[in-house]
Amino acid sequence: MYRDYFFQPKRLHSYKIFFVRYRILLIFFCLISAKIVAQFTLEGKVVDAGNKQALAFVNIGITGQAGGASTDIDGKFKLTSTQPFTQIVFTYVGYESITYTIGRDKNVLIRMQKKAYDLNAVEILPGENPAHRIIKLATKNRDKNNPDKISSYVCNTYSKTYYDLVPNTDEAGSRADSLKADSLKSRLKIFIESAHVLMMESVTERKFLYPENTKETVLATKVSGFKDPSFSTSATDLQPFSFYDDYFKILGKDYLNPITGGSTSRYLFILQDTLFQGNDSVFIISFRPMKGKNFDGLEGVLYINSNGYAIQNVIASPYDKGLIEIKIQQQYAFVAGKQWFPEQLNYELHYKKYPSKLMGMRLTGKSYITNVQLDVPLKKREFDEKTIVMADDAAHKGDDYWKTHRIDSLDIKEQKTYKVIDSLGKREHFDRVLNVVEALTTLQIPVSIISIDLNKIIGINDYEVIRGGIGLHTNNKLSKRFDVGGYIGYGYKDSTVKYGFDAQVNFKKDSKDYYLKALYSKDLAESGKAQYFYTKNNYTRNTMTFRMDYIEQKEVSVNFRALNYLTMNVAYNESFRIPRYDYIFLPNRNDSTETSIGFRSAELRIKGRYAYKEQFVQSFGQMLSDGTKYPVVYFAYSKGLKGISQFANYDYNKVSLGIEKTFLIKNLGKTKILVEGGYLKGNVPYPYLFNGNGSNAQGNYLYIENTFQTMGLYEFVSDRYVNLFFSHNFGSLLFKRPKFQPQFMIFTNVGYGSLTHPEQHKNIEFKTMEKGFYESGLLINNVLRLNYYNIIYLGLGGGAFMRYGPYADAQPEKNLAYKLSLIATF
Repeated sequence: MYRDYFFQPKRLHSYKIFFVRYRILLIFFCLISAKIVAQFTLEGKVVDAGNKQALAFVNIGITGQAGGASTDIDGKFKLTSTQPFTQIVFTYVGYESITYTIGRDKNVLIRMQKKAYDLNAVEILPGENPAHRIIKLATKNRDKNNPDKISSYVCNTYSKTYYDLVPNTDEAGSRADSLKADSLKSRLKIFIESAHVLMMESVTERKFLYPENTKETVLATKVSGFKDPSFSTSATDLQPFSFYDDYFKILGKDYLNPITGGSTSRYLFILQDTLFQGNDSVFIISFRPMKGKNFDGLEGVLYINSNGYAIQNVIASPYDKGLIEIKIQQQYAFVAGKQWFPEQLNYELHYKKYPSKLMGMRLTGKSYITNVQLDVPLKKREFDEKTIVMADDAAHKGDDYWKTHRIDSLDIKEQKTYKVIDSLGKREHFDRVLNVVEALTTLQIPVSIISIDLNKIIGINDYEVIRGGIGLHTNNKLSKRFDVGGYIGYGYKDSTVKYGFDAQVNFKKDSKDYYLKALYSKDLAESGKAQYFYTKNNYTRNTMTFRMDYIEQKEVSVNFRALNYLTMNVAYNESFRIPRYDYIFLPNRNDSTETSIGFRSAELRIKGRYAYKEQFVQSFGQMLSDGTKYPVVYFAYSKGLKGISQFANYDYNKVSLGIEKTFLIKNLGKTKILVEGGYLKGNVPYPYLFNGNGSNAQGNYLYIENTFQTMGLYEFVSDRYVNLFFSHNFGSLLFKRPKFQPQFMIFTNVGYGSLTHPEQHKNIEFKTMEKGFYESGLLINNVLRLNYYNIIYLGLGGGAFMRYGPYADAQPEKNLAYKLSLIATF
């Protein structure tokens, strides 16, 4: 019966079709099954059991199988095997290893505990250190692997930064403190676990052209709480773009790189493990400064790939801990089969005891580098002095743009951060507060269309004693193209009112370097001060000035930039100066005609500043200088225009020049040199000459940079001179202990000068420097270190300077000047 049923002609045909389909489906099913069976996977994340922070580059091995994997820079991993596995082993430098038995969950969270013992106790290794060979090969190949040594590249970065509050229950000392900490943690727990205090995102395009041309354009920026932020986050906010220079700069401080020549004699390297990735080996090497070696060093872990002996991963922190704990992480990928290039840069900055001992603040930054293009045909004209600039519409990109450019979609906590903080920012007017903060960086307080100039509120000098006043100027709310304003002040001791007015037209709305300005003022000016483009003497020295001229002046000037790195100012000035001290000038040496009422002059002045390769970052509505590694040149030229008007009694040529350079000497510290000089040709009174640039005044015990510490303020006068100021800071290289890290600085200052006709200047005491002025000194900074509200350390120090040579006093004690120093560190 059944046989007849199956072998009926129609049914036989249907059966054949079914059988063919069945065979095809069976083969397809077998292939899929093989594929499924061939891949056993496990995903997850590895974190520190204590602080819950992700652990990057953790080694993962499969029990009973060769090979393995490691977590990425965010602590995530995906483990795949062709064979089933039931146990995996997690190992990490400085942490207890974990053997994990796999259950039903295919997405796991692994918590690793830090080891209880101190790895730093390891110091002496028998035989030759196997890590040294690898480190030396990595150092030898660093130029080849350094992305800043290739001809050019273009890449995109997506960066995001979080600010979080972190309860410090471990800092509670007494039981009451502990209960207070628990209460604080309980109150903040809901918010801390559900949202960040602040979150920032940015998308940038980064261009590089060898050797030193860099341009990063912020294409988009987003900051929680702000509608129109004028700042952004960047991959290089806290750390350089790569880990290959001799010194690695973190928060402005230079740390000796473990991948540099001679590092094996200063760092302790330990080969912790070796991984195998295809045909390559990855050597895991921990490092820290050797005991007894006094230098600013790092500690951490290097992952060196045998393919070119390049850095594949690095984790590093400053070895000496301070108020801030800092950790940086970098991950590299082998791009286009020819170049190792940064793939992700992370950093973490943790104020453990700020804003309070019970609650710290943690800043976490992550940057992802994508779309890397090597050897792109870039032109020099595409680069200028601005290294980071913001696109005009950077703060106004829509949601679709962000969804396209984010590496991952926002998680629930990030979404809530924007929702909560944006609402708070709208209610509390964060953008308005930001405008005030921007103005305060220039010491201006905006009030509607007017800004109050804080520089004019109060002043201190030895002539007026104290000076009060007010300055007002229009601001950008009225116009970015022009501003007008003025000031008025009153001196307590001289009982005299001073005032001035000015108007300025800006040629570029987005730059303060191009303008035309006119001013009129009746005020005071120090005699014999060089006309540099910068304030050579700082505020402290200005408080000591007492030899003043009353000056009425009119001036028109134009300011501009040229050749990218040159800032110029050209001015026409008419002035009437009256010395406010007893002084007589004999303009004609052949008779006894005396001039002491006042001096009228008109001059054309050109002054400038040239800083080759100086870099500027656009942030907070300003272009902020990031400095330059090349010498900075200052110059000024003034031409007295006698006879051009009633304000023109003197014909002279006056030139001033200054060159300064700061540089690091490997393993020796930082040297700073300033050479300055001036030349004046013409028959002019004392106010137009050069004073000696001293800072030794009665009652002053503070060290003032780039001045003669043992020279009186007006002890020497010249119409031609040259000065050399040399200083070298050894930092903590000479002496270093965990809680006592004095910084030794040595100084030598030399000055030469002359005055053509000293007999023309009567009733004032002065000397000339034909024989040469010499002084040397020693400062020990940071002798006493004070914790300032857990934000910074204020380091107090001191030392002495001694005058010697032809102008030394016969009484030895008068050649000494004792000085105090104040520095701030983290």
